Amino acid sequence: MSVSPVLQSLRTATADIHTAIETQADVERRLRDLDERPAMVARFHVLHSAVEAAIAPWRASFEADGYEPDRRSPLILTGLEALGVPTPADEAVVALPTYGQAIGWVYVAEGSMLGGRVMQKAMVRDGIPLTGLDFLDPWGDGTGSRWRAFMHAMDSACASGRAVEEDVVKGGIDAFDLAFRLLVPPAR
Repeated sequence: MSVSPVLQSLRTATADIHTAIETQADVERRLRDLDERPAMVARFHVLHSAVEAAIAPWRASFEADGYEPDRRSPLILTGLEALGVPTPADEAVVALPTYGQAIGWVYVAEGSMLGGRVMQKAMVRDGIPLTGLDFLDPWGDGTGSRWRAFMHAMDSACASGRAVEEDVVKGGIDAFDLAFRLLVPPAR
């Protein structure tokens, strides 16, 4: 299966920060640890709420391209309630000036769903309680088809000129920067 040029550009431009998040945030270990889980789930709520706010003006554009961006923050909020954690303050986000930048932000949020599915399966296999973690795999077996629908929408928007690759890449970088800031613990 060939990789679209836009996806390849996104992967290349965000590879270093994506790797940094994976290695420095230690997400799965922190979600497995019942003492660290509440704070980590709160961080995910802030991240996904920010993505949802940033892309809100572009929802109709996504839907016109056959894709409905996920709203995971309500599910994460339910998880926080199950963990007895108050709703954290929202992160202020700047309005995204282009549809392409919104696509980049959704790329980061949708990609996290693929990782969440893997983590949740590993925790189930290891007998780790999943209290507060329903948001990790909200689409179950439909996760792959959602990812493909997003890829199609991204490629369609770029092929038609409704979005440009440079904006998509900028959005992806900006969203990963936010994810890094929220998910990676400060250096001690």
